[in-house]
Amino acid sequence: MRRLRQDEGFTIMEVLIAATVGFVVLAATLGLLESTVRLNTGVMAKTDAMQRGRMAMDTLTQQLRSQVCLDWNHSAILTGATANSATFYADYSADGKKPVKRKITFDPVKHEIRSLLYQSSSTATPPPWDSYSSTASANMLVLENAWNQYDDVKKADVPFLRYFAYQTGGDGVLRADQELLPPLDDAKAARVARVDVAFLSRPTGARDNQKAVNMADQVMARHADPNKSIPDPNCI
Repeated sequence: MRRLRQDEGFTIMEVLIAATVGFVVLAATLGLLESTVRLNTGVMAKTDAMQRGRMAMDTLTQQLRSQVCLDWNHSAILTGATANSATFYADYSADGKKPVKRKITFDPVKHEIRSLLYQSSSTATPPPWDSYSSTASANMLVLENAWNQYDDVKKADVPFLRYFAYQTGGDGVLRADQELLPPLDDAKAARVARVDVAFLSRPTGARDNQKAVNMADQVMARHADPNKSIPDPNCI
């Protein structure tokens, strides 16, 4: 009788209780694992959007800060600049090399930001305005999966590019906050003292704005002098 009692196993009720407890622990562990993976994926997506957006903004602002007047008859930013595109003369060098012509564009259909480079065939310094090729010698993809920011107050998209000129405020302080509405004509293009850049950087392959990052910066024209009696770049 004692031997038979020693050979006894678990009852059905004990097995069911043990299985239930095991399933509860397993479900909690899997839930925690899923939450960790989801959180990690979200952080990686946000980081991807931030890194790519910051690199794109650095590229755009560096190029815009290099803008120069081609000569006393041609302003830095060319006529016809819009909210999605601007063409301008630029010069990185300090040794008298001829300026290049650059064009930065935002395609709201392909959701791409690109930078195009045009060279002059002339050996003159500065090159004639009509010596620049109409075909880009370089076409760089600055950012993919780029979108317009959305202004919740105005209920409208924020333009990729905005242009501002100097105006005198009521306190006599000069501020580059008079917005020039595009497309810019000759007179407006000559007055551009500040360019605002704004876009939304989505993570690679993302189809919504859940992990997107807003990028915005301001670029002052280096040829603009607020101390002049006429506080405009006034290249022309």
